[in-house]
Amino acid sequence: MISRPIRERLDELYRRLKALPRASSAEDALRQLNHELEQVEDEMSGIPKQSPPPSPLTSGSRMYPPLEDFIERRDDGSILAITRGHRIEIGTDGSLRIISKITGEVECET
Repeated sequence: MISRPIRERLDELYRRLKALPRASSAEDALRQLNHELEQVEDEMSGIPKQSPPPSPLTSGSRMYPPLEDFIERRDDGSILAITRGHRIEIGTDGSLRIISKITGEVECET
């Protein structure tokens, strides 16, 4: 398998997320995100999955779903998740915003 660059894998993840029907809740949206990210990484990264995943504070080439320690479930039902490179805001209605921590730009919105 040929390893694809992270940018190409992110673009594929965003394409897949936008093609899905909107989740009905924040938890469903988080499950969709996690599932699609695992699929993209299994298909395109060429890097075996580690279990447990490494801390997002370490560098590595495979992307992982947000770890529970970096997920905040808010009183209103929304979710905030932090990964090594992104801030993920998930609304109670299943909407999803993935924001680059480096540029502050919204990279994906569903």
